[in-house]
Amino acid sequence: MEEKVSVIVPIYNVENYLARCLDTVISQTYDNLEIICVNDGSTDKSGIILEQYGKFDSRIKIITKENGGLSSARNAGLEVAEGEYVLFVDSDDYIASCAVENLCKNAVKNNSDLVVFDYLWKSPLRDGLTLATIKEFKDYYKDKPFSIDKMGSLSYKLVPVSAWTKLYKMSLIKDNNISFVNGMIYEDVPFWAEIYTRAKRITYLSEPLYFYNVRSDSIMANKDKKVFDIIEAYNRVENILKDSGYWDKYKSAVYALMMSDYFHKFHLLRPEFREEFFNKLKGLHKDINYKLYEDDSYTPTEQACAKRFELLNSVDYTTFCNTPFEVQYHDRT
Repeated sequence: MEEKVSVIVPIYNVENYLARCLDTVISQTYDNLEIICVNDGSTDKSGIILEQYGKFDSRIKIITKENGGLSSARNAGLEVAEGEYVLFVDSDDYIASCAVENLCKNAVKNNSDLVVFDYLWKSPLRDGLTLATIKEFKDYYKDKPFSIDKMGSLSYKLVPVSAWTKLYKMSLIKDNNISFVNGMIYEDVPFWAEIYTRAKRITYLSEPLYFYNVRSDSIMANKDKKVFDIIEAYNRVENILKDSGYWDKYKSAVYALMMSDYFHKFHLLRPEFREEFFNKLKGLHKDINYKLYEDDSYTPTEQACAKRFELLNSVDYTTFCNTPFEVQYHDRT
C-alpha cells in the first residue's frame, strides 16, 4: 500500500497561475494523494477555478478562509492533513509529474524524516530556467542520510530555507508541534530552523522537481515595512538554535545568511523606509567575528555583506549609503 502524501497548496489571488499548478499536482504519477487547497480569502477568480477542479478530482479538499497570509494558509492545511508525508506547493509554481513518486520512494527507502531536493526557477529579469542545486551534497550525500549532528556548521547555509524545497514526514511536524509563524512574511526562515534541529534522518535527492516562478507582484516583492519581519525571523532562528544547543556550532553560518538577507531586504525596501531599517539593524549582533568571513568557505557575496554589516555598525546612514556596495545576488529561497 502506497503511503498517503498530503500536498498543501495555499491560494491567494493567483487566477493566472492556479490552473497550471493544479494540473501538475493532479497529474502526478503517484496516486495516493490528498490535495489540500486553502483559499486564503482570494478576491479574484481563484475560488471559481478551485471549485471547478474540486468537481473534477475527488482527491481535492478545499478550505475557504478569511485572508490571513501564507503562514495561516499553510497551518490551516496542516491541521486537516492526514498523509504520512507532506509537500508544500505554492499556487503560482508547479511541480514535475514524477515529483511525489520520486520523493516518496526516497523517503521510504531511507526512512527519511525529510527529503531535500533541487528546483528550477524563472525570473522576469532573465531568460529561461535556472537550476538551483546543492553541488556540495551531490556525491557524498546521495542516498546517505544525515542530520544536524553529523553536518559541518556551513551545511546550514547550503540547504534552501523555502518550505517547498522539501518533503516532510508528517510525524516530524506533528510530534514536535512545528508550525509557521502567523503574520510573518519570512515564515520559512524559523520554520526551517525548527525542522533542521528536529530531523534525525535527512536525505538529498539531486533532481529538479519543483518550478519556482519569481513574480514581480508576489509576496516576496513586498517593499514596505513588512520587510522588517526579517529581523524577527532571525531572532527566532537564534532562539531555536540556542534552545536546542546548536547555536555555538552554527551561528557563523546563520550570521552569513542573516547579513546577506538583511542587505537584500535593504535594497528591496522603498527608499523612504531604508533609514529606519538601517537604525533597527545598527547595534544588532555585536558578537559577530568578521574575520571569519574572510575565509574562502564563504562566498564573495557573503564576504562583502559581512564587511557591509561591519561598516553599518560604525558609520551614520549618509556615509553608509555613499559607500559603494557592488555585489550581485538573489534571495535565498
